[in-house]
Amino acid sequence: MKRIRSKLLLAFLILVLLGNVAAFFVYWSSSKITSEYSKSFRSFLLLNDISTEAKTMYEKVNAYAIEKDRQFAKEYGESKQKMTSYDQMLLKDAGLHAAIPSIEKYQYMMRTLMNESDATMTHVKEGKIKEYAASVKEVRTVSSYIQEQTMTLLDDELSEYQVLYQSLQKRHHTYALFTLCLFTLSIGIALWMAYMIAGGISRPIVHLSRSAKEVSEGHFDGPNLHVTSKDEISVLNDAFQRMRQEMKVMIEEMKQKAALDQKIKDMKLKTLQNQMNPHFLFNTLNIVSRMAYLESADATSKLIQSVSTLMRYSLSPLSTSVTLEQEVKVVKEYFHIQETRFADRITCKTTIDESCLSVHIPSLTLQPLVENAFIHGVEPKEENGLVKLSIYRDKGFVMIRIQDNGLGISDREKKRLLSQEEDDSNTLSKGHSTGIGLRNVISRLRLFYGVQDALQIDSKPNEGTTIQLAIPIKEERAC
Repeated sequence: MKRIRSKLLLAFLILVLLGNVAAFFVYWSSSKITSEYSKSFRSFLLLNDISTEAKTMYEKVNAYAIEKDRQFAKEYGESKQKMTSYDQMLLKDAGLHAAIPSIEKYQYMMRTLMNESDATMTHVKEGKIKEYAASVKEVRTVSSYIQEQTMTLLDDELSEYQVLYQSLQKRHHTYALFTLCLFTLSIGIALWMAYMIAGGISRPIVHLSRSAKEVSEGHFDGPNLHVTSKDEISVLNDAFQRMRQEMKVMIEEMKQKAALDQKIKDMKLKTLQNQMNPHFLFNTLNIVSRMAYLESADATSKLIQSVSTLMRYSLSPLSTSVTLEQEVKVVKEYFHIQETRFADRITCKTTIDESCLSVHIPSLTLQPLVENAFIHGVEPKEENGLVKLSIYRDKGFVMIRIQDNGLGISDREKKRLLSQEEDDSNTLSKGHSTGIGLRNVISRLRLFYGVQDALQIDSKPNEGTTIQLAIPIKEERAC
């Protein structure tokens, strides 16, 4: 992940590098032009020094020939050394005078001057008057030629310098223009990088602030912001999007819970409105049961007790949880009522693991499921109806299975039952004994266990229906 700090450091490094490149080019162009001027000026000074030194050599040689003073001989030696060095410098800087054809002739005259001067000094020391007189004359002639040739060379150098100066002027103008373009380009690149980096930071923050404002106003369905950069802004955006989605899910769950609570309250109200006073009816059934017992009508007494137990249990709050043992007891009473009602048409079976009966489930869960199997499954059959309740343990779950060999339900009806949408249809929605239907049980199971697939339905038309509920075992002693 690239951090914002790394991006800023890289941008600063590039800007510094561009500035240094521009400064170096300015320095290089100035140095190059200065070097060209220096070379031309050094050429003028060299020719002038050669002309002056040629004259000095003649004067020292002539003075020594007249006065025979060793000081002049010493000064001549120094002048000769200078002339020799000038000859070497002229040879070294020959490239500066490549346009002057007479430079070799000029060097020949310098060497001739030094040879004739040496010969004059030798003749003077040996006392050869005629010879050194001729030599001094030759030295003076060569010295005069050198001075004249120097003036000619200087004229030629000035002509060349004029061309060089014009060329330097053009190059100076080109360097100045290029330097201006380089600085402009550097500033443009700097502004572009600043805009891109600032935009890459500010734009996502602006969008995030707008999204945060929308969330604060209760709007959670805004479009997600796609951040292409892999930096802190991307991490912040991902965290914000996850938070918004989690808030949306949490609010939806709260709405579902509120709707379910309201549905339970409405159902309780309708139950109270549509039924006679249940306590009065319960007490009346107890009296009838005692009278039947006193009259030795045991079957009637047992049936009335079953109805009384079922009614009393239906009065318990739906929001509470009860043990599986209590639920099974109510289901057995309901089985007794239906077996008494349908006689040999319907058979009820139970297969129960007693060690699992301490597990807690929502109140009035099994009886509505069993009642649904009777009403919509086996009740329409003429004979051989079967409803079976099985409770067993399987891999950390208590499994509750209710099977019937009735008419079954279609896939469309099954999807409708398992959906979370409101439905006012009366098919499979309401029970006969308690007024609690299958959809109500499914809604309460989802709320109680916090999962959407707490209950599963497997059914095919004319092949029966199997409803299965898996209850997680939270405590080892529960099962």
